Amino acid sequence: MRARRSLSELGQVVEQYLGQMGLKVAPKENHLYMFKYGSTAVVITLFEDEDAKHSFVRFSATTLSDFEPSMVFLQEILRLNAEVLFGSFLVFPDNTLSFSATLLGDKLDFEEFETALNYVAQVSDDTDDLLQEVAGGHRATDLMNEFDTEEIARLM
Repeated sequence: MRARRSLSELGQVVEQYLGQMGLKVAPKENHLYMFKYGSTAVVITLFEDEDAKHSFVRFSATTLSDFEPSMVFLQEILRLNAEVLFGSFLVFPDNTLSFSATLLGDKLDFEEFETALNYVAQVSDDTDDLLQEVAGGHRATDLMNEFDTEEIARLM
């Protein structure tokens, strides 16, 4: 049985995998990686559980912010959550919506990493226009024109 990866070791693995994918993304503080994908912004966060027994990789993509959370919109989110293969849409109290998936980092391999990253980015990119039509608000690309990347990271 392989021991869990430390966050430092996991960070090295993530940077290697991003390089294999042709993404030159420098880490921010606290094991945070951020880049643009289509009309969305993807953030990769590395963290440990409370007991530090396992490390994890979370892929998040801001889909919308400043939207109007109507019943029709929330029903659409529930429908989409039932359709996705893994991950889920998350609605936050500040009217920010993101799509997120978390993987165990202890034994993370390249195929798993690449698949999860592409899937989270693609789902967010594919649904942001549809959801914006229903609830208004701003897509991540709209935010990138208004705010710096630190503000986008805060929204994740």
